[in-house]
Amino acid sequence: MNVGISKRMLAWALVFVIAAATGVVYLYRSVMPVASEAPPGHAERERGYFTVVDEDGTVIFTTGHMVSLGDEYIDENDVKYVVIDVSDDVATVRAVGSLEALPPFPVEPVRGAAASSGAIGIYHTHSAESYVPSDHSESIPGKGGIMDVGAALAERLTSLGIKAVHDTTPHDPNDARAYDRSRRTAASLLKKQRPLALFDVHRDAGPAEAYLKEFDGREVARCMIVIGRQNPKMQSNLEFARRLKDEANREYPGLVKGIFMGNADFNQDLFDRALLLEMGTEQTSKEAAMRGAALLGSVIPNILPAAGPGAGPQARGAGRTIGWLLGIAVAGIFAYLWIATGSWEEMKAKILEWFGSGGVRVGGVGGGSIEGVEGGSGSAAPGPDGPGSEVSGTDMSGSDASGTDAPGTDGEGV
Repeated sequence: MNVGISKRMLAWALVFVIAAATGVVYLYRSVMPVASEAPPGHAERERGYFTVVDEDGTVIFTTGHMVSLGDEYIDENDVKYVVIDVSDDVATVRAVGSLEALPPFPVEPVRGAAASSGAIGIYHTHSAESYVPSDHSESIPGKGGIMDVGAALAERLTSLGIKAVHDTTPHDPNDARAYDRSRRTAASLLKKQRPLALFDVHRDAGPAEAYLKEFDGREVARCMIVIGRQNPKMQSNLEFARRLKDEANREYPGLVKGIFMGNADFNQDLFDRALLLEMGTEQTSKEAAMRGAALLGSVIPNILPAAGPGAGPQARGAGRTIGWLLGIAVAGIFAYLWIATGSWEEMKAKILEWFGSGGVRVGGVGGGSIEGVEGGSGSAAPGPDGPGSEVSGTDMSGSDASGTDAPGTDGEGV
């Protein structure tokens, strides 16, 4: 008896330890953002920019992003290009046709009270980026001019009744690890409120004229949207980007100059409405970029579904967490059975008994007692003698198949 009790105590202790470990794993994976699995390629150039031309030598766009073979670009007229050659600072693209227009927006856009169902997150991976004409430097560590551009976007959204959370956490320096550092910020924004969209606001590099345009007599820095083509949510991100481009250019023709799809993920695997916005370049004024961000903010509510938040962040992480929990639970069950039965053979017998008769009775023998209860209510199927046969030494002859009470009992709990 003492051996049996010690085994049971040991088994329950093991179950407790496994349950505690499960909780720790769950909390850890809930707090820590899932690491990106995209290949390297997050870094923008430290100096200079790429000029992207078509096969006739016509300039299609310029950018400080790294450009590689297979990258794609959609211009403001929905002509799609694919990069076929990169040589020094020049990349050559080939037009592969025009995209079909997107179908009508499937749901009503955010209006009135529906806007309160979620929030838009805004942050800056390259938090030092600045504008030379206004900030007198192209980089100000920790407090770059790009922060003011993000604030302009947030203020316009707020004025329209959309909750905007502007995170100014610095992620300096501007290197290949910046996106790893900003990943925690992005994940935090997605968890603090029900997300409607997530914008990583940057400024590009290159000549100012490639971005500048006048609207209502004022100089405005246009926007280029950037999508990582190495992320599992690329298609949903791209559809959102195209809808934003179409809506912005319908209200303000040319405000969004195009969509660049580069060889990275830019942390967009975290959410299905996550975009990187390039607002002007280091050669445009910060004020022009702020005006561009405000105009863009004025049309964003038109493409946000009234249903509110999209798919939750880190879907892959949630799936892996469930896998971990199930695995630990199964391991705990087997460990408990092994300790409680005392041997591998007995454990197998109990498992077979469970599947064969509908229950596992650890520590007891068929027909024996469990914690002082004779026989057990989960008796085997009737034997050759029919309903009146005896099971585990208990006379069941007084009870029929319809549940009629046996003599001397009241039928409760049978």
